Amino acid sequence: MLSEGEHWSSWVRQWATDIDTATRDMTATFEATYGYPAGVNEVRWATADDRTDAGPLAPMAGFYQVVAEVSLPDVGNGIFIHSAQSALAQTEDPHGPVIGSTGGGTQFVLDRDGRVHRSVGASLDGDFVPVADSVEQFLSRLRHAVTEFVRHNRIVDLDNG
Repeated sequence: MLSEGEHWSSWVRQWATDIDTATRDMTATFEATYGYPAGVNEVRWATADDRTDAGPLAPMAGFYQVVAEVSLPDVGNGIFIHSAQSALAQTEDPHGPVIGSTGGGTQFVLDRDGRVHRSVGASLDGDFVPVADSVEQFLSRLRHAVTEFVRHNRIVDLDNG
C-alpha cells in the first residue's frame, strides 16, 4: 500500500493524469455521441490555497496535497471526490468523513482504518458496505470505472473488483 510519501504522491499524480486524459478524450466526442454538451469533467489539481492539514483524513491527506477535488458528472451516473475542506467538515459522522459521492446520491466514506465504504442508499443515515480495503484500491477502481465508460460506454460500479 502506497498511502504515504513521495511514491504515493507520484502514484496520485499519475492517477490524476490518467483521469484527465480519459475525460479529455470523452468530452472531445461527448456531444456527437450523446446529443448534448458535456459538463465540466475535471481533476482539479491542488493549489497552495487547497493544501490544508488533512491529517484527520489519513490516508487521503497525501491525495489532497496533489488533487483538490474530482468532478466527473458525465462519467456513468456521475463520480465525485469531495475537497478536503468538505470531508473535514464531516469528520464527526459515525460512518467516517464523506470523501466522495455519485450523481445518484451514493456516499463514499473513509473509516478509521483507511477502508472506503459506500452508502446502500442516497443517505448517510442508512447502512454502508465496504468497497475498498484502501484509498489506493478505491482510486484504482475509480480509474477503471472512468476508463470503461470512456472506452466502452460501460458503467462500472466502484465496488466491483
